[in-house]
Amino acid sequence: NKSVQVMAQAIRPKKKMNHQDLSSSGFWIGHVLIIIATIAGVYLAAQAGLHTAILFDDVVSRQHNYFLRQSLYEELQDNVAILAEYDKEYLGRGIPEHVLKANSPKISRYVWETMKYSQTTLETPSYFLGETCRFYAQVDDIITKRESFTYGPSFASKLMKQQLANMSNHVLPKLKANTDYLEEYLKAYDVNVVEIKGVQ
Repeated sequence: NKSVQVMAQAIRPKKKMNHQDLSSSGFWIGHVLIIIATIAGVYLAAQAGLHTAILFDDVVSRQHNYFLRQSLYEELQDNVAILAEYDKEYLGRGIPEHVLKANSPKISRYVWETMKYSQTTLETPSYFLGETCRFYAQVDDIITKRESFTYGPSFASKLMKQQLANMSNHVLPKLKANTDYLEEYLKAYDVNVVEIKGVQ
C-alpha cells in the first residue's frame, strides 16, 4: 500500500508556479526604484566620503601652514630685535674693525633654512618668501660692507634701519594677520593650535 501511495504521489501533476507577479507593472517599477535608490545611495555616500577626505586634507594642510608661518614670524621678530640692538651698539658707531667683527650679530635662520625642505613652504604666499629672502640678503650685505669699511657707520645704520622698518611695519604685521586668519579657520573645525603647542 505504501508503495502504491508513493507512486501515486509521484505521478500526481505538480502545481504550476504563479508568474503573474512578474508580468505586473508594479513588480517591475518597485524593483527599478530599488535599483535607482541603491545607486543613488552609493553615489551620495561616495560623494560625502570624498568631501570629508578633501576637507580633512585641507585642515591638515592649513595646520601645517600655520605652524610654519608662525615659526617664521617668531624667528623674524627675534632677528629684528637683535639687529636693532646691534645697529644701536655697533653698526652705527665709529668703532675699530676688530670690535665690529667680534660683535657681528648672531641671528637665527633655523626656520628659514628648514623651510627649504618643507613641502608646505611652496604653499606660503610668495610675498612673505620674497620679503624674507630680500631682508636676509640686504642685512648680510650691509653688515659685510660695514665690517669691510665700504660703508661708513651712519650710512650703514641708515640702510639697516630701512630694512628693519620695512620688516616691522609691513612684513611682520601681514604675516601675523595671515597666521591669525589660519588660527581662526582651524578653530572653526575644532583645531585649537594653542592647545597643540602645549602652552595652555
